[in-house]
Amino acid sequence: MSLMLAGATAQAERARSLWVTAYYPGWRQSRLAPRDIDFEAMTHVAHFSVVPRADGSLDSAVNMLTPENVRSAVSAAYAAGKKILVTVGGQNTRERFEGAMSAAHRASFIAALVGFMRDNGYDGIDVDMEDIPDRDVGDYAQFIRALRAKLDEFTPRPLLTAAVLWQPDLFARLSGEFDQINLMTYNLSGPYPGWVVWHSGPLYNGGHRFPNGSANLPSADGLAEAFIAAGVPRSKLGVGLSFHGYVWSGGEVSRPRQGWRTAPAMKSVPYYALAQTYGIEEGGKNGPGYHWDAGAQAAYLSIEPAAPAEAQFVSYGNETTVAKTVQYARRKGIGGVILWDIGAGYRTDQPAGGRDRLLQAVKQARLGAPGETR
Repeated sequence: MSLMLAGATAQAERARSLWVTAYYPGWRQSRLAPRDIDFEAMTHVAHFSVVPRADGSLDSAVNMLTPENVRSAVSAAYAAGKKILVTVGGQNTRERFEGAMSAAHRASFIAALVGFMRDNGYDGIDVDMEDIPDRDVGDYAQFIRALRAKLDEFTPRPLLTAAVLWQPDLFARLSGEFDQINLMTYNLSGPYPGWVVWHSGPLYNGGHRFPNGSANLPSADGLAEAFIAAGVPRSKLGVGLSFHGYVWSGGEVSRPRQGWRTAPAMKSVPYYALAQTYGIEEGGKNGPGYHWDAGAQAAYLSIEPAAPAEAQFVSYGNETTVAKTVQYARRKGIGGVILWDIGAGYRTDQPAGGRDRLLQAVKQARLGAPGETR
């Protein structure tokens, strides 16, 4: 075998061994049509989302999983040779899950989910309860085990994945039921009491702790280590990338690890809007106020106008952070990454070929691009 062929084979193997599960919300389909998605950048699509009702039935309208949107997304994924799962849940759906997972409604909830998957041609189910307080651990475990058992009745065997943030011990116990356990390692910070300004999805904590010294500041690596230590197999673990930025304003804050007298506000902004507002150009390194936090491996904008009250801190991902996160997953020996959400990174204001630079950075890194650094 020639060296060139051997190198190409090794690169292909690295690409196959790392999953990229891309979230595709129904409401984004009017902005990013399925025909415009570069499916080569991903291995799986998570079509977001149906939402449970407390009685175990499903609401498919709230996130615009209309019959037309479902047909077009599923058809496009199949044509590209990719697996597509339907997501159930999302932010602020915990109370609905609590009713649906209860003993009174669990069977009908599972039947509704499996029926929606089967009738629409999905390859599996992605469970996105997000917040799982201790009181729900028992019901969640019973729900997942029963759902896995029902899915195992199908041939080929459907996939079962989860998007999670806390409860590593629970997911270690349930790891045998899942094909992927994906950590939502974005939106890890906020203007909470006792906190400081911090990145939304840093790879590392940079050696920094909370002001009271009680714990390290959050990071993707810290969360991954907690789940690995609990017993989740590395091969089933993924970390997250967000195609959103998080804008802190008020409180006179503009840089990482600052405190405040008056709590700032924070809001999530899709990358396409962030790029327009702050003049982010190709590479993301030449917009006003751009900085790179080498310890955290995170990009940010420090907006420091003459009036301190108008200062802003903008935590976001650019092509560099995206590539480094994919490289981190490979170096860590974990299963892959998730992308939230691909439509948020799609810039219709750019010419063809330059509209999905974040996704292209994922694609390049997934295929084994050189230049991996820490």
